[in-house]
Amino acid sequence: MYSPEEAAELKRRNYRSIREMIRLSYTVGFNLLDPSRCGQVLRIWTIVLSLSSLASLYGHWQMLARYIHDIPRIGETAGTALQFLTSIAKMWYFLFAHRQIYELLRKARSHELLQKCELFERMSDLPVIKGIRQQVESTMNRYWASTRRQILIYLYSCICVTTNYFINSFVINLYRYFTKPKGSYDIMLPLPSLYPAWEHKGLEFPYYHIQMYLETCSLYICGMCAVSFDGVFIVLCLHSVGLMRSLNQMVEQATSELVPPDRRVEYLRCCIYQYQRVANFATEVNDCFRHITFTQFLLSLFNWGLGLFQMSVGLGTNSSITMIRMTMYLVAAGYQIVVYCYNGQRFATASEEIANAFYQVRWYGESREFRHLIRMMLMRTNRGFRLDVSWFMQMSLPTLMAMVRTSGQYFLLLQNVNQK
Repeated sequence: MYSPEEAAELKRRNYRSIREMIRLSYTVGFNLLDPSRCGQVLRIWTIVLSLSSLASLYGHWQMLARYIHDIPRIGETAGTALQFLTSIAKMWYFLFAHRQIYELLRKARSHELLQKCELFERMSDLPVIKGIRQQVESTMNRYWASTRRQILIYLYSCICVTTNYFINSFVINLYRYFTKPKGSYDIMLPLPSLYPAWEHKGLEFPYYHIQMYLETCSLYICGMCAVSFDGVFIVLCLHSVGLMRSLNQMVEQATSELVPPDRRVEYLRCCIYQYQRVANFATEVNDCFRHITFTQFLLSLFNWGLGLFQMSVGLGTNSSITMIRMTMYLVAAGYQIVVYCYNGQRFATASEEIANAFYQVRWYGESREFRHLIRMMLMRTNRGFRLDVSWFMQMSLPTLMAMVRTSGQYFLLLQNVNQK
């Protein structure tokens, strides 16, 4: 489909669409362009980050133990702990599935499945192919543009949340350092945690710096690992949707007047071969994400309710800082699940349209072999592709609405417990 020069330009253009995600993945220990390059160093950095974050669990546990009767405080402490534990799980999954994720991303960046499509080689002499190619390129460009928009929105949302947590704690500590006597104030860390042995050390070296390092590592992977991992999902999911739409555009022209009757069977066979490639790619994407996303969905059920509860506490105490922080947190955490469910719905909808595309061609006036191929494809496409969350649910808009209702019930439960 593409000449070597066009293929190289395509890879550069697609790289520019996701360059922020690829660069950010280096900071959490992954090279999405070439796993063999600096692989050992990056793996060591991944292990250092994850172990440092795990060490901060001690501080979260001490905070829970001390303030066990303070529902708002233990809610935020438990929520942030679960958030970075989920990010650690993603990092380790990334570590062991790095090659598989790299291969899927490489296929998407280079449009490998479209380049292998026999339609553009065997039928290149037909005038209809030029129009199909233009349609396919326009469709893929549209979905890559959508990919970039989603990644940037997600990135900026996570940057706002993590920056708020870090700068708020840093500024408050400096203010207390310059305005209060030494030993008369408590330090504030980026995430709610407590280290009793160093509680009265203030900003002394190295006690304060060790605490800040551990909590900053946890805070950083909460945001940036999420962008890296979920960004890959956005790329692969929308690329799959683009491939399905492109396949539909190919199938729609199977009985066009621009395709000679004696070559329509061969044309349809090329579409069927392409369908099999798209089906395999869709299955690989689903297998890659179906189990690791289960923890994320469970966490979001709790954290949405927690975020709403913290906002209600901020309203009750007139705390603008809490209100702003929880608003940004809900935007980032909500967008994370919206990305999965909304794109999962687009994935399933595009899959369902493939069967309709085969049925809509004017097969009733074609040869017996052509009609037989259509019947076969109607049977094969009867069961579409979808993105699953483990074995329990599907990434779809109904799932999103069910999660919103359930998190609302958690919010009411936390409110009732707090009032009692």
